[in-house]
Amino acid sequence: MAFTEETLSFLMENHIMDSREWFHKHKAEYEEYVVRPMAELYALIAPAMLKIDPEFICIPQVGKSISRLWRDTRMQKADLPVYRESIWGSFIREKYRGYPSYWFAVSPGGVEWGMGWYQAGNETMKALREKVLADDPEWLAADEAYRKQKRLRIGGETYKKSPFTAQPENKRLWLDQRNIYLESGLLPSLTFSDDLHKRIIKDFRAVAPIYRFFVNNTVRWEW
Repeated sequence: MAFTEETLSFLMENHIMDSREWFHKHKAEYEEYVVRPMAELYALIAPAMLKIDPEFICIPQVGKSISRLWRDTRMQKADLPVYRESIWGSFIREKYRGYPSYWFAVSPGGVEWGMGWYQAGNETMKALREKVLADDPEWLAADEAYRKQKRLRIGGETYKKSPFTAQPENKRLWLDQRNIYLESGLLPSLTFSDDLHKRIIKDFRAVAPIYRFFVNNTVRWEW
């Protein structure tokens, strides 16, 4: 089952209403138009992802590999809405240990996907920069993969003043990142496509060398 206009309408209205009472009154619609197509899309993508990394945890359930639509407001500012307008699925080795993830999401604006960190640790970013500066073969493969594909672009917070002005431009693209991820941007034209899973898999495979560069240099967070 692909996403439908009802998917986007529910996400938008639920976010605007921002009411637990409204959400529970319309929970059957949430399950039918949001959770079900998300889980089915996740299941179509998962086999290809396990070939990229057999250590991915793939559980296509809300609260597992599919995000909840609501925030835990106990840990958030009081003025934030309870309900988000987007829901996403992710592929990651282990939560809360600092690993990068692949992800895809749907919101009223369309679908999007990407790979990397919401917030990479400082030690991980340091390890990545060392590999870039050393022209490590792992980074060279990642850089080649990045230049060959066109949809996923590097994003994340950058240094306000670059410490790497002496480096060539292709290296600075990586070195100047304080945090790093790749993202497609919103793609509304693909939201209702029956081939959406194929588009996502194609892009995820294309950046697999970058994922390996990221995950092999992750400095795990310890508790």
